[in-house]
Amino acid sequence: MIVYETATTFVMTEQHEHALLSETFAKHWKGDLFINNERKEDALFAIAQHDRSWIDLDESPVWNDKSSQPYSFIDFPESIKLSFYTKGLNEIQNSSLYAALICSIHYVNFFNDLESDMRITNFLNHEHKRQKNIKSTIQCDDKGIKFHYDLLKLCDSLSLFVCLQEAGATGNKVHKWFQQGISQPFSFLPENKFQVVWNNQNEVSVKPFPFKKNFLVGIPMRFVLKKHIQDLGIIEAFAKTPLSIRQVRVLDQQ
Repeated sequence: MIVYETATTFVMTEQHEHALLSETFAKHWKGDLFINNERKEDALFAIAQHDRSWIDLDESPVWNDKSSQPYSFIDFPESIKLSFYTKGLNEIQNSSLYAALICSIHYVNFFNDLESDMRITNFLNHEHKRQKNIKSTIQCDDKGIKFHYDLLKLCDSLSLFVCLQEAGATGNKVHKWFQQGISQPFSFLPENKFQVVWNNQNEVSVKPFPFKKNFLVGIPMRFVLKKHIQDLGIIEAFAKTPLSIRQVRVLDQQ
């Protein structure tokens, strides 16, 4: 679950919806900047499905007693996440070996500094084996793999920018992850960082602009009242909160 807090609500976005938004960004990528078009559909599928591990978890949000807020993808217990990560990657692999390879690389890179935990070590060993097996089964281009993984990371970050903070946030109200822009180098772009800003509550500007044209995106989210959580509990309050669609136009920053 993606969660941020306001004075009266917890704004909650299901991870899989965020991943589908990531795919929307990727679908608008300029054709002449897309590497290895033979794997384009598999790469888009990977981007769309990269958080499907969270589908079951997000159906019943869990309350974090320590922080007095719903658990999010940031602080959710590792031991539970790992088993669902494996489940999600298995489901992706059942549909596309290449997509599973890209998503597995994405998941493995979550844990660069946490290998001392045996559960994480076992997960990493399993995923490295998965990647090796897939690469021995299908034809893979290392340059294409890197581009598709980098594209997933950028579109993931752009989607998070839209739903991890209040629409229209500026200054110190911008989430700390994005205050210095989004670092994501591509070999064919001179810039190593994308500047992403809210123009207002309905517009986001991106520079450099790697997309075909300006476009509109939408993301379903729930504004769950704290009072309802107190009265009903997090699961029922979440279920009874209607979905709201945040629509944002993505523009070339002039």
